[in-house]
Amino acid sequence: MIDANSKTNSFLEAIEQYAEQQRSEMRAEVEAFREEQLNAANEEGTAAAFAFIQEQKQNFKASLAKEKALKETQKKRELFEKRSKMAQEVFDEAKKKLEEFTKTKQYKEYIATSARLMSDRLNGRRATVHIRRQDQTYISMIRQILPDCEISFDEEIKLGGISCVCEELSIIIDDTLDAKFEDRKRIFVETSGLTVES
Repeated sequence: MIDANSKTNSFLEAIEQYAEQQRSEMRAEVEAFREEQLNAANEEGTAAAFAFIQEQKQNFKASLAKEKALKETQKKRELFEKRSKMAQEVFDEAKKKLEEFTKTKQYKEYIATSARLMSDRLNGRRATVHIRRQDQTYISMIRQILPDCEISFDEEIKLGGISCVCEELSIIIDDTLDAKFEDRKRIFVETSGLTVES
């Protein structure tokens, strides 16, 4: 009986050892599988995190570039407005100086010089001379220089000076302060860089 018990015990121990070995192998397989899955998940997570970081980095760069472009555009606009304001102040001051000039003796000489230049160009041909209404005091002087010309008031002449139209020669001679002022203003705007892109 002892022998049978001993054999049974040995058999049970062998089964127990085999079961323990199987459990250990299963634990090792499960641990290896878990480790493999963790590594795979970790790699996927790292790849996803890297992709996310790259995407966020690109979005941030794009956002910075857009913000920089907006700021540059705003600065250019502010500079343009500042330059425009300064230019307008210069133009206003120039107009004021021209208005003051029309009240001097030199203005009378300016009108006479303009009339003589027109007389030379017209060479005795008839023309219509245009002046501003405020300059009617110079009519007799203009008639002495341009005796064959008709004189009329032109509401478009704001600053002063004279212009004439000769149909026979098909010419317009504009020696008004207005024309000279607008010409200088155009040149100033073209050469001063008064644009938003500056």
